[in-house]
Order: sequence, then C-alpha cells, then structure tokens
Amino acid sequence: MINDAQLMTRQIMGNVPPWLAIVFYVLALGACLWAGFALALRFRQHCQGRPDPCRESANWAVRVVAVMRHLSFHHQLLRDRYAGVAHLLLFYGFFVLFIGTCLVFLEHNTPLHFFYGRFYLVASLVIDLGGVAFLVGLLMFLHRRLFGGSPRILRRAYVATLLWLLLAIGLTGFALEGARIAVDRPQYERWSVGGYTIATGLNAVGIAGDAALRLHRLTWALHAALCVTFFALLPWRFFSHMVYGPISWSLRTRRPRSALRPVRLEPGADVMQSPGAVSWRQLPWIDLLQVDACTTCGRCNEVCPAHAAGKPLHPREVVLGIREAMDLREHKNFTSFVTDDALWSCTTCGACNEACPVGIEVYDKIVELRRGRVEAGVVPAAASKCFESSADDFNPFHKPGVDRMNWAAGLNVPVADQGEPIKLLYWVGCAGSFDPDGQSVSRAMVKILNHLGEAYHVLGTRERCTGDPVRRMGEEGLYQDLARANIDVLNSHGVVRVLTHCPHCFNTFRNEYPQLGDVTFEVEHHSQFLARKIAEGKLRVSRNLDEKMTFHDPCYLGRGNGEIAAPRDVLKALPQLTLVEMPRHGRDSFCCGAGGGSMWLDVKGDDRVENLRAKEAAGTGATTVVTGCPFCKVMLETGSQSLNGTDIDVRDLAELVVQAEGL
Repeated sequence: MINDAQLMTRQIMGNVPPWLAIVFYVLALGACLWAGFALALRFRQHCQGRPDPCRESANWAVRVVAVMRHLSFHHQLLRDRYAGVAHLLLFYGFFVLFIGTCLVFLEHNTPLHFFYGRFYLVASLVIDLGGVAFLVGLLMFLHRRLFGGSPRILRRAYVATLLWLLLAIGLTGFALEGARIAVDRPQYERWSVGGYTIATGLNAVGIAGDAALRLHRLTWALHAALCVTFFALLPWRFFSHMVYGPISWSLRTRRPRSALRPVRLEPGADVMQSPGAVSWRQLPWIDLLQVDACTTCGRCNEVCPAHAAGKPLHPREVVLGIREAMDLREHKNFTSFVTDDALWSCTTCGACNEACPVGIEVYDKIVELRRGRVEAGVVPAAASKCFESSADDFNPFHKPGVDRMNWAAGLNVPVADQGEPIKLLYWVGCAGSFDPDGQSVSRAMVKILNHLGEAYHVLGTRERCTGDPVRRMGEEGLYQDLARANIDVLNSHGVVRVLTHCPHCFNTFRNEYPQLGDVTFEVEHHSQFLARKIAEGKLRVSRNLDEKMTFHDPCYLGRGNGEIAAPRDVLKALPQLTLVEMPRHGRDSFCCGAGGGSMWLDVKGDDRVENLRAKEAAGTGATTVVTGCPFCKVMLETGSQSLNGTDIDVRDLAELVVQAEGL
C-alpha cells in the first residue's frame, strides 16, 4: 500500500522516450571517453618535459587534503573578494547539482528507493538553492568580463564559451524542472523553489498538461545536448583549468616562495641536469602541466612590479607563451614566444607565485628560461659583466676582493683566523661591503654587536657572494661554485649561527644552500636578532625618535620567508615612533626593483619600480621609510629622489636602533 509520503516524489525519465535516453547515454559516454583520451594525450605531452628528480616526494594524503581545503575555502581566490565569492558560489552550486544528479541516478538505476517523502522535499530545496548559487556565480563572472573592465584576453571566445555554456546548462536545468512541475503543479513541489516559480509562470501563459509535457521533452533534449557538449569540451583551452587547476595546486612546491628549485649539476649525482630551457621539452614536466592550469585571470600581471612600471614583462604572457609553444609542438627557441626583454625585466620578487590562484610557479619558469639564454650565450652585457665580476672577484659590484673590508675602517671588527671556531658569524654580504648605503647598515650592526658584547666574527676578505644574483640571472653553474666554496669555509669554522642583514643572503643560506649538501648552521636575519635582543631587555632603545615611519617589507624576507612580525616588533619598541602601513605590505608588499639582478640590469619602461614604491611610501604621510635590506635601501634612496617637493628619509632597522640606543 502506498502512503502519502511515497506520493511526494517524481517520476524519473517518465516523459523521455527510451530511444532518446539511449542516444543521450551513448553520446555522454562517448564525450567522456573522448575527454579522457584528450586529457591523457596532453598529460603524455607534459611527460615529454624534463624529469624533475629534485622535486619533493609526493605525500598524496597531504596533497589531497590541501586540494580539498583549497577548493572548500578558496582562500587564495578570496584575495580578490569579488572573484572569490563568485568562484565559491559556482563551485558549491555545481557540487550540490552534481550530488543531486547522483541521487537521481541511484534512485532510477539501482534497487535503492529513497527519493520520496520528506527526503525528497528537503533534497529538492537544497538542489534548487544550489542551482541558484550556480547561476549567481556565473552571472557575477559574466558581469565582470563584459562590464568590469577585464583585459581583452579574458573576453576571448574560449573563455566566454565556457561561461555561456554553463549558464545555458543551468537555465535549461531550471526550465526543465519548471516544465515538469507545470504539468499538474502539485503543492508539495513548492519545495523546488526555482522550478515551482517557473512552473507558475508557465501556467500563467497557458502552458500546462500536454503542452508542458511537450516542452519538458524538448527542454530535456536541449539540456542533455548541452551537457554532452560540456563533457566533450572539457580538455579544450579554458575548460581544462577545471582539471589541471586542482592538480597544479596539489603539486605546487612546499618550499618557501623565494627559494628556487634545486638543480643537480655535480658529477656523480644520480641524475644530472642541464640547466635551463630553450624549448618547451627542456622545461620540467611540472612546468608544462602548470601552464595548462592557467586561468588567464591576470592576477600575476596585477601584482608584477615590472608590469606596473611599464616594462615588457607580463607574467601571464610568459605562461601562455610556453603553452602556445606546446600547442604548436614547436621546438624552436623560446624567444619566438617569450622575448628576452620580458625575461630580463623580472625582479624575482615572487609576487606572481603568491597571487596565482592555481599555484603556478611563474618566476621559476622565468629563471629556467634565463638559464637557457645563459647556456646559449645570449645575455645582456650588464649580466655578463656581473657574472665575470662574481667569478673573478667574488662579488657582483665590479670591486676588487681585497677592498671587502674597507667599510670597517675605524671600527673594532673581529676577523676570524683560518679554521678558528665561530659560534656567531656576522655575514656582511656584497652590498654591505661595497655599496655606500649598505656599508652604513654594516657599520650600524657592528656598533650594536659590540655594544651587546656578542662573541662574533666576520670572514673579512674570505667572504664571497652567496651567489643569489647570478643564480637568479640564470648562471646556475657559477652560483653552485660560489655556494660550495662558502659552505666549505663555513664548515671549516664550525659555524653555529649566521647573522645577516641581507634578506637575499638570509634566503640563500636558509633555503638554498641545504639543497647542495650538509649545512648545519642556523641563519638569522638582523630584524629577528634585534627583536630578540629588545625582548630580552639587552637593547633598551630609550631615546625618543618622535617620527612617523612606514616599513617597506623586503620581498625575500616578508613574502619569501614569512617574516612579517620581527621588523615591526623592533619599530614598535622605539619610543614615540608612529608606524603607518603602506597599502601593499607584509606578504603583499610591492618590490623595490632590485631583485633578480635588476640592481645591475636596466630594462627600460614607462617608469621605474623604485619610483612607484617611493611614491607609495610618501603617500602614507611618513617622513621616513624603513627597510631591512641593503638593496631595498639603495633603491628607495634612488626612488625618493623622484619625489618632487616631498622629503622622505630612507633608513635601515639597524640604523634606527643605533640612534635610539645612542650608540
């Protein structure tokens, strides 16, 4: 006997001719098989790239959890609030509709019988609300792409096709439900809020009974055709990011943003790599997979300092250039797809990696292409001179190595004897040794260390460049020569801890030297050291400064290594100091323009990166911009000279502490 609850249901496929259902299932299966085959072919092309033996081993449980968190919360996408909300609505709407389709399939094609009564009513409500969320998300995207001033690339046919197709699927789905309910409009179908509303409208214009059945059959065929089309187009262009995006996110590197992937060059390694790429097959396979995940959203362009300064670099176009080379299956030089000026404009600030919503490691690809140009012997003259100076004099400043300690004139600086044990090594760095702005930081740090009575040493003329600039300009072999020599020297002294005021040296010691062998020493940036000493009460910083200041986060300290708090802890401890933040700070800080060799390279643009940052600092009303990097100090000093009528001072944290401590 059928009870009232069992009457509250619907007949699945009741108005669909058997032949039409068979045609749909055959076409849907064919479309899915085609999509799977096409995706498999593309994956096979990815695998033609270079092996990446140095990549972290895959902990698949961790990676799956990371993807589920990424999809569930959309933290990265929500950095752009509008796009993030649209994605959330679209994702959860699609997920609910997919679950609803699975429930219908189980009810119709298995012995299970559950789709009736209260469960049917609640499921109908939830599925309809999911459909509304799906449509709202799509409409938000369409509005931004049509009226929101989106770049032209986001309005290309293949992007619009996906949106309009999904919108058509969503609308025909509601129309299909409305036509089914309009046949006799039972009261319990009010729980299907969207479908019942459409059914009411259809009845109002005289569509009911047989007319509604005919409309239902026609709409079912159209909806089915659109779904089959979606399955078939899944491997194509913008559609495929729905497959590649989660995979790319799961495979993104777990190392700090500012650390380049390791390269095995030494003889006797299990797998030796030829650094760099001049064609797409020479890129690591992960890079080839990631370029297919690109959604062309342009967030990397929006945060790129070179792009903001009007230089030729557009990070998205680098990614798309690699994809174009893959599409054409051409093996000619990448300069056909990515220009040299674009490559040499990059400051390797890592903002593009940080901003990418699908985890594409953009700046790693730029460095790979730079390596390819170095291997081919085609580099800017300034880069070539930098390589020569680093190889001959162990610094990129074109200064004699014997002059490395000139900055310490008049100061009591303990230089370690060869083989002498060192607990605390103060690493001065090339900028701290040879550049006047950097030298003032070195002198300030020595005053602080001597004041504290720290048992420290420097290496003097035996110190050599860490290799950061040449590595990011693509000279991997020279970097490894410099790095191995430094590691040998530090190990010969049994160094326990390295203190440096340069975030580039800090990053290289902390994240990249361990890639090359046995590195046991700890590394500390001077902002961390100063904050610790202030917290311990050993630095009293009692003199009032009475200034309004803003802090410029160095890319390799804040975004690259996540150290945001320590510099601010130092500033907050200084009496009568008012700290105001720039609009872009912390992990979202804007680059000074010196990284990636740009301190020595000079690719022309509409403006200079350092000028843009200096204007942003001046816009806070601060009289002093503070930083924790000698390269940033140099660049911001230069940028401040472009500020007509605005007087802004540039200081390092150590210099402020010296002033506040009265040293």
